[in-house]
Parts: sequence; structure tokens; C-alpha cells
Amino acid sequence: MSSNIKQIDRHIKNYKKQLKVNVSSKQVFCALNEGLHSWWGKISNSEFKAGGQFTIQFENDYWWTFKIIEYTPNQELVWKCIDGEPDFNKEWIGHVLHWEIEDLNGKSLINFNQVGLTPNIDCYEVCSTTWDRFITNSLKNYLEVKK
Repeated sequence: MSSNIKQIDRHIKNYKKQLKVNVSSKQVFCALNEGLHSWWGKISNSEFKAGGQFTIQFENDYWWTFKIIEYTPNQELVWKCIDGEPDFNKEWIGHVLHWEIEDLNGKSLINFNQVGLTPNIDCYEVCSTTWDRFITNSLKNYLEVKK
């Protein structure tokens, strides 16, 4: 029976979101680095480069620390969650957050994937709906309205 569960688990979908924005890939990349505080949360201990890391904290005192695994300007970012509090956030440790940015002649297509954020973990519903809001509202508004 456990082999059947493992087989089913491989087919569970990780959280994904796609967003098209009317700004350049360079602007998107900046928003996913130094601009994170403007649309996602308070940033500290940040070093935005491959091998660097940052901590993000929210008003409810939840926080996560990410190591930057991949840093390809204007194209791709990969972060690995390496720490978090309170216990609710411990589920994210080990998750990989993958941002891909495609340039569309001055506009951009953003593909986001959180490997590990699947329907079989406790925070999936809260985290996936919160990501939907952050990406489709906060990030989009920051990129397209802030100017």
C-alpha cells in the first residue's frame, strides 16, 4: 500500500501561478529582489545574488529565510527555504520557489512554482490562496501601478 501512496504523491501538483505584466523583464527581476518589501513583506539580512540569502517577515510575525540557489538577471530566480517560524511555517523548510521571467517585447510573462507546496500539506489552502493574492494583486499592482 505504501508504494501506491508514493506513486500517487509523485502526481500531486505543486503550486504554480502564471502572470503577464506590462513591464520589462528587468523591472520584474528588480521586484523579485530589492523590491520584495514593496509587495510581499519586510526584508532583512538580504544579499541578492547566487549563494546569498534573505529573510522575509510579515505583520503576524511569521517569517522565512531563503537561500538564493539560482540568480540569472532578468530571467530566473530559485530560492530554497532554509528556516521559518512559527511551527506553521516549518512545512516550507526545504521547499524550492522558482521564478521564471520571459521577455515579451517590453512586457513579461512570469511563471512561479513552489516545489513542495502541494494539496497534501496542512498550509496548502492558506498558502496557495495567499500566493494568488500576492502574485495577481500585490505584485501586479506594484509593477504596473507604482510608476
